[in-house]
Amino acid sequence: MTAAQPAPERPELTAAERAARTRLNRSSHAEARRAEQLARGPGGLAAAWWDTARAIAKRREAAGDPTAWARLSAYLKDYCDGYAE
Repeated sequence: MTAAQPAPERPELTAAERAARTRLNRSSHAEARRAEQLARGPGGLAAAWWDTARAIAKRREAAGDPTAWARLSAYLKDYCDGYAE
């Protein structure tokens, strides 16, 4: 058995660099996820819109908008009421 090699040292990133890296990673992940969803057809497209709506509601809530989730819930209830059998 060999001893584990120490991880190579990486320079510390500034807060701005970390934020930029996080944005890039999130953007890349979102693009890949959206491509996968769109390839699934209309159901995938609906899933993509749901992801977007949820992200918007979370951001609005964090920014102090207490109505974001309530409005999204009302839209979904109207949809369900309109298509329920």
